Amino acid sequence: MACVAYPSTREFPFLADRHARLILAQISKMRYGQHFCDVQLQIGDEEFKVHRLVLAASSPYFAALFAGGMKESSKDVVRILGVDAGIFQILLDFIYTGIISIGESNVQELTVAADMFQLTEVVDLCCEFLKGQVDPTNCIGLFQFSEQIVCHDLMEFTENYIHAHFLDIQNGEEFLALTKDQLVKILRSEELSIEDEYQVFIAAMQWILKDLGRRKKHVVEVLDTIRFPLLPPQRLSKYIEGIPDFSLRVALQTLLKEYCEVSKSLKESKVSSFLQPSKARPRRKARKYLYAVGGYTRLQGGRWSDSRALSCVERFDTFSQYWTTVSSLHQARNGLGVVVVGGMVYAIGGEKDSMIFDCTECYDPITKQWAAVASMNHPRCGLGVCACYGAIYAFGGWIGAEIGTSIERFDPDENNWEVVGHMAVPRYNFGCCEIQEGRMMCTILSSGFWKKRGINKYVYINIFALGKHRKTKHRNQKYSSKSTFRRSLPWKELGNNIVGEGEPFSETLKGGGESSINMHLWIISPKITIIE
Repeated sequence: MACVAYPSTREFPFLADRHARLILAQISKMRYGQHFCDVQLQIGDEEFKVHRLVLAASSPYFAALFAGGMKESSKDVVRILGVDAGIFQILLDFIYTGIISIGESNVQELTVAADMFQLTEVVDLCCEFLKGQVDPTNCIGLFQFSEQIVCHDLMEFTENYIHAHFLDIQNGEEFLALTKDQLVKILRSEELSIEDEYQVFIAAMQWILKDLGRRKKHVVEVLDTIRFPLLPPQRLSKYIEGIPDFSLRVALQTLLKEYCEVSKSLKESKVSSFLQPSKARPRRKARKYLYAVGGYTRLQGGRWSDSRALSCVERFDTFSQYWTTVSSLHQARNGLGVVVVGGMVYAIGGEKDSMIFDCTECYDPITKQWAAVASMNHPRCGLGVCACYGAIYAFGGWIGAEIGTSIERFDPDENNWEVVGHMAVPRYNFGCCEIQEGRMMCTILSSGFWKKRGINKYVYINIFALGKHRKTKHRNQKYSSKSTFRRSLPWKELGNNIVGEGEPFSETLKGGGESSINMHLWIISPKITIIE
């Protein structure tokens, strides 16, 4: 029996990925060969032969220029004003190829010209480039530039940078050259990253004193941004007494008297901090909180063997003097490490019912939620943790059935842990902190416990010399005689080496950088007497 095959009536769309690129490449060749070009653009003394259709399809500016209602639509030569010929050449190459070269020397001119021609993709690329160039010396200028071109993304980025690095920029030329309105806008922000309100007051006064003759008239308006009830009166009075200008000194003394009266009335009324005027409360980024994370508890009168690990987290507001409960950990645990980096709270390791964890959780005070991030390479409890150069270091602790010596580092940007070295002595349940720049210190009580007074205590101290560049790639290296370190204190820096007056030793450690100071290394000190 014969079978008859009927053709299918169904059709399927297919996309040729290379088609658009090939068409664009051919059109670009036609421009260079001046084939089918139908208009000539004159920019300064330069002339560019182009295709109306290509420019109109790429830019709303040219689409409107070459539309039937415009006189340029019928001209063979069209003059373009307000752009440099070299900059236009770069933009024209982008229109025909989709490729653009952006550098420090041309980025601002490119951004302005691309904004003029409504080439939004180029504007976005330039803004991304500028984000990578932001630093305390230019952030205000770039913020003002983003306002001019109405680039909201760059505007938001630079404004946040100004708030986050306020203490770094307040002495800079750009800050001192701000207009009164620009200054007031910055000083009113809740987002200023400061330790106390006195720093904002000093910044405002530096701006006023930079050009006192012209800025004296703005004193009241500028200082209205300052939360005077939060300033120590004695410290403020001492500063005012040192101002050489008599009229400014009198004006400040009057303001101080008024705000002292307001502050006194608020204290006497004992109004809740939630109901107090904003000037009586610290800025959001200046508020200090203490977090109690996890741990363990038992019923009153119960046995310690009945203790249970906690997942709850409490926060103490140091200004309002009260505790509140915030979101709980995903994993209940005790013996964990807690550290703050980049405004985020990290809970690291710990244990529950003899199960030791390697997990790490991150708490965002803005969203008020915990999120899981990368886990450590080794489960740990009773570990020491420390933040340094934007990274987190986890030291020792119980690792399985043994007390460990290994050190791990967490990079929040890369979201990964790596083992970077080992301590000279295994330890757990100890404290550690950063001392000086790029060195961390771990301490552990040799015996006993702290008492209120009358007794000296001894601690062992290890100093971990950390590479100055936290993202340096590490390598294993055998130290040679030229990079030998010595055990004992006192230790000091000589050139690029850390040395002491003890017996030399040499060992293989994981290090990075070119000089000895940039290696990861533990130095063992003798006992140090701590007098309470």
